[in-house]
Amino acid sequence: MNEKCPNILLILTDQQRIDTMKCYGGTVCQTPNLDLLAEGSIVFDNAYASCPICTPARASLQTGYYPFNVGMQANTYGAHCLIRELPDDPMLLSRQLLKQDYSAGYTGKWHLGHGKEIVETEDFRRYGKKSITFPEFQYNIRSLPTDLGYEGDDFPGHGDGGYEYPEYLHYLEENNLHFETVNTLSGNFDVHTASEVVSPIESTVEFYLTERAIHYIDRFRRRKSPFFFALNFWGPHEPYMAPTKHLDLYRDQQLEPWPNFYDNNENKPSIHKARMANSKDWMAFEPYVKHYYGFMSSIDEQIGRLLDYLKRNDLFDHTTIIFSADHGESLGIHGGLSDKAFFMYEETCRIPLLVKPAGSKQEIRREDRFIGSCDLYSTILELSGVPRETANSRDGRSFVPLLDGESDIDWPDCVVTECSGLENVLFTQRMIRHGNLKYVFNCGDLDELYDLNQDPHEMSNLVANRTYASTLAFMRGKLAEWMNEHQDGLLKLFKRMREV
Repeated sequence: MNEKCPNILLILTDQQRIDTMKCYGGTVCQTPNLDLLAEGSIVFDNAYASCPICTPARASLQTGYYPFNVGMQANTYGAHCLIRELPDDPMLLSRQLLKQDYSAGYTGKWHLGHGKEIVETEDFRRYGKKSITFPEFQYNIRSLPTDLGYEGDDFPGHGDGGYEYPEYLHYLEENNLHFETVNTLSGNFDVHTASEVVSPIESTVEFYLTERAIHYIDRFRRRKSPFFFALNFWGPHEPYMAPTKHLDLYRDQQLEPWPNFYDNNENKPSIHKARMANSKDWMAFEPYVKHYYGFMSSIDEQIGRLLDYLKRNDLFDHTTIIFSADHGESLGIHGGLSDKAFFMYEETCRIPLLVKPAGSKQEIRREDRFIGSCDLYSTILELSGVPRETANSRDGRSFVPLLDGESDIDWPDCVVTECSGLENVLFTQRMIRHGNLKYVFNCGDLDELYDLNQDPHEMSNLVANRTYASTLAFMRGKLAEWMNEHQDGLLKLFKRMREV
């Protein structure tokens, strides 16, 4: 095997808070396998999603572009997703990996294409839009993993946890298994659902996906070329499906409210109410948090199983392992906010990122420079042998030099997260982090400014604080510079509205 081109394993969770992990200060959620992985990894402390919504963030991983440069600014078949199926392109991650003679594999959540048959029979028609004909349908464009060069599994659309796909149901039948849950929680929430899984661990989607990953990696390792494999869990995104053994880790605990739970939201944007739950009682949220933790612990167990497979087959030391999430989760922050989008708090925008390089044993190292979703695309390309100049030709930038410990590299001093709304609510936002400061442009609503050194839980919006007037002007100028550099079409409107 060419040591200059390692195997690459990308493990991606969906909607995972960073405080579920010990290396990010988590004290309750138990993820022993990720803890162990972190001990031999570079831990990135300031990684941010390109967008705190599934489809846009995942489009950035596959294209290296911010969602506004792709046209996928909301979940597929949402009201403001211009592109319904991820366009095939020679610079897609999969196409570039194949060009480097990699075996490229994929399983799990995709959410970058449905295919005509899925949308017309269920997902789209249930919203009543029966008369709309999309150009993707007319030209028979379908963008699932195997359509774009990956070997692996095609799971169209969002997947709702993966529980209804024929492939998973066939796996259960073939192995004489059934999936069973009890004690479903719904309460008075309109976005959170949770259940306890009482059937065997082997019946869970997480176990099934790990089996699929092992299946393909076992095929790839017998070839002469290196491999890239992406394992994409649907969890811990709701529905929070926690197996009994993992829920028992938290069932009898009394969880402390989030440090920012009791926020009266004074001087905060009104758009935040779009995702405000019906209850402001911590006791109403606590059972969901316990299931969320249990779900994450279940995923962690399966990650451990995959890592054990790599070690048994002499692959672990020859594989660069990247662990991250598409975006974070709220779960009651700031007085009952639920799900994501419409607010740019750290819990939803900041993501975990561990990188265990191939080769010699690494000691844990922290990296505090800003990283974005598009940088993952560029980094994977450079690791696979794509020249750095080509890997950096889109919105992202390869952080391979940071993995190599280069300290004098010229690196961007800020990172941006965008959002365009969710479901049927269109709302334009840009968030920029620079140093300890965070500024959020909320188009048509109140902007936000936070000093994270003084206010790490983002309780006090400083946008109207005269003491921070020059700081606000600086951050708006910083965002305008970034928007100009990345050809963000919002720039003209932003400058007009905020007199930058």
